Amino acid sequence: MNNQKSKNGGKSTKAPKLSPKKKHPGGRPPDYKPEYAEMAQFVIEDSGFSMFKLAKLFNVSHRTIYRWIEDYTKFCHAVEKGRTTWDGHKIHKSLVKRSVGFSYNETTHEADKDGTMVKTKVVRKYFPPDVAAMKHWQVNRQPDQWRDKHETEHSGDIKINIVRFNE
Repeated sequence: MNNQKSKNGGKSTKAPKLSPKKKHPGGRPPDYKPEYAEMAQFVIEDSGFSMFKLAKLFNVSHRTIYRWIEDYTKFCHAVEKGRTTWDGHKIHKSLVKRSVGFSYNETTHEADKDGTMVKTKVVRKYFPPDVAAMKHWQVNRQPDQWRDKHETEHSGDIKINIVRFNE
């Protein structure tokens, strides 16, 4: 044994035995709630919410949204499904409408003498086809025929003459 005196005057000290406790996971509890997955999917499908808008909706930072995507499988799948629906269906449908033109009814409301809003007229409006939307559609659907970049192949020899001029 060691002949040196301990700091407590040579008295033996043993840690008191404690009953086992559940370990605290550390940090603050997560802000995530299971119902957020369904909410996220809905607002992305319906309005095309970005990760920043989702963060604002759930009152968290956009980094937290990305962490939830990594940590919660259901949330991740909901965001992916929402994006797929928004990109694949709604944007596609809008692009087609703009490419071929479309009509819609515009309703005008005006205040009457009492200040109550009253429907005054309904006018049928027409949006003609949009050339830029048509081009975008064609470039993406038939890139070999419509893309701006054209490749030209050259066969045979190329002869280069270098001429030097003396000053």
